[in-house]
Amino acid sequence: MTLNVCTGKNTGDPLKTYTCYNEAQQAADYAMKTYKNAMVPYQCDRCDYWHLCPEDRHTPSETCHYCTSSEGKPKQLYATYEAAKKRADCLLQEKRIKLDVYECRHQQGWHLTKSRGW
Repeated sequence: MTLNVCTGKNTGDPLKTYTCYNEAQQAADYAMKTYKNAMVPYQCDRCDYWHLCPEDRHTPSETCHYCTSSEGKPKQLYATYEAAKKRADCLLQEKRIKLDVYECRHQQGWHLTKSRGW
């Protein structure tokens, strides 16, 4: 049996996994106390375990049940315009990908797009 290991998007290194929120929160508290590094626990939609994300990059989202990307994959739905804009800004800075924010037509929330022809 092979184990699917989540990797960091920037480094490709395996992400540390935690079995529950409390365990991840303890690790985040330790990172803050020891390294002054603000981290936020999140439950991964790929592996179902918990990981940590730097607080300044944390943009919670969920999978939209209606909208898909140009590749046919479900789009991520951000609860607020600000959260979607923050994710777009992170992707512009890290990957040089320019994305625009638009409101979902089917659910309450916001999506990202490469094109303005929504």
